[in-house]
Amino acid sequence: MEKKEAIRLYNFSDGTLVTKGLEIVAFMQRDAVQFDDYGITAAKVGALKDSINVFADTVTDIEALGDQMQSTALKDAKAETLRDAIRDAMARVVLTYDASSAKYRKFGTDTLSHQLDSDLLITAKRVVRVATELMPSLTPNGLTTAHLDTITTLSNEFSDLIVEQKVEIGDRDILQEDRVEAGNEIYNVMIKYSKLGQSIWQTSDVAKYNDYVIYNTISGDPEETPPTP
Repeated sequence: MEKKEAIRLYNFSDGTLVTKGLEIVAFMQRDAVQFDDYGITAAKVGALKDSINVFADTVTDIEALGDQMQSTALKDAKAETLRDAIRDAMARVVLTYDASSAKYRKFGTDTLSHQLDSDLLITAKRVVRVATELMPSLTPNGLTTAHLDTITTLSNEFSDLIVEQKVEIGDRDILQEDRVEAGNEIYNVMIKYSKLGQSIWQTSDVAKYNDYVIYNTISGDPEETPPTP
């Protein structure tokens, strides 16, 4: 069965989840005697605090996105270097074969600047293959095996960077999913304990009752209601 996409259960930020969670922990430690009557021991409260601290220390999506953007920038830079190497070779090819000739068109570089990553890789390999085949005719105008070796090296490096980018994207997706699931788990425990805290103080202490109220709003605070006209 296909796993469902993890969806955050809380509307506020992860930072607010951490601060609200630690507040609840502090209130529960203050009210340890009352919670212990319900089987919520210091060990369970400590476990919640530990999970919150671990969550706070995990890699955020901002960091994962930064890694992804860096891998994309490296890939794109290598793509331009590869295009330049192909253009350098083709500048020599055109001295031998007119741009409208069948042999020149065989290189397939007319859309070079607009090609997608996968197409650019194929083009690079084709240029090396066709140039190797026609090398006796191209050598007089300065094309050498060194030019082709450069294209081959760059295309291999480019291929590796494409894979690295895909891995970064996949890693980010995994991190996002794991973080949402961990946050939801903390939130569910917080809600369970906060409801118990409200139940404990509902009829005896309004201030302590309010300590355990968690608002599932963007700010984590009560929504402001417009004044009555």
